[in-house]
Amino acid sequence: MPPRLASAQAPSGAAVVVRRADDRFLLLHRGAGVVEPSDPAGDWEWTPPSGKRRRDEPVLTCAHRELAEETGITGVELWPVDLSGWWSHFAVDVPVDTPVTVDHDHDGYEWLALAPALTRLSPSRVAEGVRRAALVPRASIDFRPLTYHDLPRMVAWRQAPHAARWFGERLDLHAAEVKYGPRIDGTSHVRVAVVLVDGHPCGYIQHYRVADEDAYAAATGTPDAVAIDYTIGVPDLAGRGLGPRVIWSYLRDVVLTAYPDVTRVVASPDVDNERSLRVLDKAGFRRVRPIPTPQPELLCVLDRARVFGPA
Repeated sequence: MPPRLASAQAPSGAAVVVRRADDRFLLLHRGAGVVEPSDPAGDWEWTPPSGKRRRDEPVLTCAHRELAEETGITGVELWPVDLSGWWSHFAVDVPVDTPVTVDHDHDGYEWLALAPALTRLSPSRVAEGVRRAALVPRASIDFRPLTYHDLPRMVAWRQAPHAARWFGERLDLHAAEVKYGPRIDGTSHVRVAVVLVDGHPCGYIQHYRVADEDAYAAATGTPDAVAIDYTIGVPDLAGRGLGPRVIWSYLRDVVLTAYPDVTRVVASPDVDNERSLRVLDKAGFRRVRPIPTPQPELLCVLDRARVFGPA
């Protein structure tokens, strides 16, 4: 488990990895005599757009503000690379002809391929965010409602080697019809969507009001929250950094639209499912406590006001 963040103000700032359509990355050159306030002794010569978070400023707002102030880039959709540490890392894919206007703290910029960008970055620890962002496939993320035609895929996704151990029940096609039929028909409070990566079905994600699940509401103590569950079922896409981006897109485009007043979103993977827990860490959730469920689960909570801004 990653170290606990010691303050409600963590992360203390944000960096935005700007990846151009030709796989070049934007680096800014800090002007002579300008130092990074959080680390005056550091050599902050070449960095991605980045800066300190203002007190009580939402994490996403900080990232958008720093990107706009330092580069003039606005009107883009950022996605999370890793929001779990003292410094959050976002990324954005932009066209080749994207203009850049640097602020007074910088005297120049360059678009570099990954290898020279990693060499140029100072201090070297800021290179990790760029390296992680570069590993995430350039892809469109969309969602559509689950249909009966998707049920054979659902069975395959849940039986995939990387996923099967985390499902207590073995699902065949008949069991899938019994379990997911009401959700498809709209007679269940659970809403299920197919995850589309570049238009191709690759997994599912679902949400529901915790208050509609009495046992889960009692176990988590979060009846006011919305809960999510998710699986990327295609083995070739698992473990490639898409998980945080899928969850982020689903929260922004589906959950927070359907529930504009919700203040918390929760998820609770198996306590031993470290891969899923790290996905949630990176998407801005915080690990809270184990909960008493038939299979031991770890409650993870995303504070909407801290990450996205108040409802």
